[in-house]
Amino acid sequence: SGAPVDQIHIRRTPGLARHTDNAEAIWSGVRTFCTLTVIGAWSIGAQWESGPGALTLAAISCVLYSIVATPFKSLTLLMRTLVLLSLFSFVVKFGLMVQITDLWQFLLFLFPLFVTMQLLKLQMPKLAGLWGQLIVFMGSFIAVTNPPVYDFADFLNDNTAKIVGVAISWLAFAILRPGSDAVKSRRHIRALRRDFVDQLSRHPSHSESEFESLTYHHVSQLSNSQDALARRWLLRWGVVLLNCSHVVWQLRAWESRSDPLSRVRDICISLLRDVMSERGVQQRPLAVTLQELQRICDTLAHHHQPAAHELAAIIWRLHCSLSQLEQAPAQGTLSPGYLMTPQA
Repeated sequence: SGAPVDQIHIRRTPGLARHTDNAEAIWSGVRTFCTLTVIGAWSIGAQWESGPGALTLAAISCVLYSIVATPFKSLTLLMRTLVLLSLFSFVVKFGLMVQITDLWQFLLFLFPLFVTMQLLKLQMPKLAGLWGQLIVFMGSFIAVTNPPVYDFADFLNDNTAKIVGVAISWLAFAILRPGSDAVKSRRHIRALRRDFVDQLSRHPSHSESEFESLTYHHVSQLSNSQDALARRWLLRWGVVLLNCSHVVWQLRAWESRSDPLSRVRDICISLLRDVMSERGVQQRPLAVTLQELQRICDTLAHHHQPAAHELAAIIWRLHCSLSQLEQAPAQGTLSPGYLMTPQA
């Protein structure tokens, strides 16, 4: 009878959305809490009637821009949009709306305006973000009511509240700065290494397909990063560990009627457990493991059984996948995150 590796039972695991950067999420929550607390206390203390508007824009800005690659650039663009819309809506409301008496006149003004703005958005790719935000936020700034209200104090208060909410959010991002992409990449790499070490255990938490999905999920977290070095090393770690994981599962699925060959298969899997830890690659055990895998491949290549040749091919793929870890640079050569080191 065949001699497969022990039956592996995968326990139920949470969805990919639960595998997030907890440190960055907590930091973002602290930033949002501090921002809303400051604006709320100021609004209550000053009895500012437009305080809820500032709170709304601040909450949206803190949550929405905490996940973008360049929050300062995005918040600056939003503030620029709000200032332009404040000036534009003042002209429209107090210069044009006071002369409009029918709905068709208002629609006759809005339709060519929106069409023109959309065309300008397409014609100016560098300013597409600005034109898009102008189109989206214009409705809330014009704020048509029935009957129309032309109170300049309320108009000024509402627009000021929107700008102040975004400005305080910008200040919060400047004081409580998000983690750099290098630091985020290092955390994702550690998570990948931790999950790969789990793959080598007798009872892994994730199946082969689940580990593959989890690897893609971690790599995608920096897909929009401006730090090419951090993004590149995260991708390299993901590819190398994913290839090694696939070969490990091939070894587990491999069966032979020869008990000595089955023991060789088990030895190859056990050799991997000393190569990797959550902190990084153990270079000395890696070199020993590669030499041992090479020796096993050479021995099996001269074996008379076809099953031995099949096992040798799988072990050779494992050797090729592991050899990529030898390219890990020396500690400290990748500042500031030393993303891929022999012993991080």
